[in-house]
Amino acid sequence: MAQITKVAKAKSESQKGALMRMLPTTRLFQLNLLSIGMFFLACGIRPQVILAQSLQEIRIGSTNIAATNFCTFYARDRHFFQREGLDAKIIIVRTEVGLTALSVGNLDFSTLSTSSIEATVRGMPLRVVAITNRYPLLGLVVPPGMKEVAELKGKKVAISSFGGAVYSAALQLLKHHNFKPQQDVILLASGANVARIAALKQKHVDAAIISSPDDLRVAREGFKILMDVGTLYRLPFGGISTSASKIRDNPRQVERVVRAVIQATQAITEPRNKPDVLNYIETFFKVDREVAGDFYSRLLPSLNPSGIVDHDKIKLVIDSALERDPTSKPVEPEAVIDFSFARKLGS
Repeated sequence: MAQITKVAKAKSESQKGALMRMLPTTRLFQLNLLSIGMFFLACGIRPQVILAQSLQEIRIGSTNIAATNFCTFYARDRHFFQREGLDAKIIIVRTEVGLTALSVGNLDFSTLSTSSIEATVRGMPLRVVAITNRYPLLGLVVPPGMKEVAELKGKKVAISSFGGAVYSAALQLLKHHNFKPQQDVILLASGANVARIAALKQKHVDAAIISSPDDLRVAREGFKILMDVGTLYRLPFGGISTSASKIRDNPRQVERVVRAVIQATQAITEPRNKPDVLNYIETFFKVDREVAGDFYSRLLPSLNPSGIVDHDKIKLVIDSALERDPTSKPVEPEAVIDFSFARKLGS
């Protein structure tokens, strides 16, 4: 009996010692949590560190890595989605595939704005819920010998596809210079930036409309940016779109996504965050500091921190879609957008 008592006492002392050894670690853990909370408060961020529950996965479709989705990637990599309890998976897909997947629920959201509006005009049940850029960052890149846009007559110009912001911007460019598409100037759907750049280098085309910062990068390789197409095409570029059914069935999730992207956009515009944004641009686009700085200077004026644009801008996108596809029926801006979530953030 005495032996049993000794064993029990020894076990009790051992457990007590183990507990005492754990206390400093526990206190350190508590202090770390306190520090994290104080950090978020100091930055003006609501402390939403998710400890007891797992993050909710969402799937966001995007066509490539470009200025149009920069804010959404920044929101993912700088944990704005995580603070909303979301695990954002960004999936690279072709525009047509992404829009179809979004409409049937295989994707939850997309970074498409102009293409989403055009698809809704054609009958897809989609809505743009936030716009991140007031206008596109697109350069008309040409060989060094070309001096003016008038020289494009009879030439071939590479664009991404026959639809979306790049195509609309190309049409606006040609219209401004009194060119008829496919008659005076041939537009070739060549795919993503990398494909358009390859076509330009291999002389399959005479010019290419390339989104920034790839236009800046190519300009350093012997080509030149003849003009910034965004100076002519001042229409929405990039943002977040989703399906009408997602808005109806899960408005809370839509609100969280919109808040994450808008807060990320606002953070990018903050002067105090410039060093981090420059570092991110270098890593995200794989460019050096000089190109990152040039891109940053172009990016900031284009950003739309409120997520909302005027209805007349949306109507111009609708009119452009109708002009190219007369079989589509006219719709009001309210039929293709839902800025109620963004307005709620600003109230």
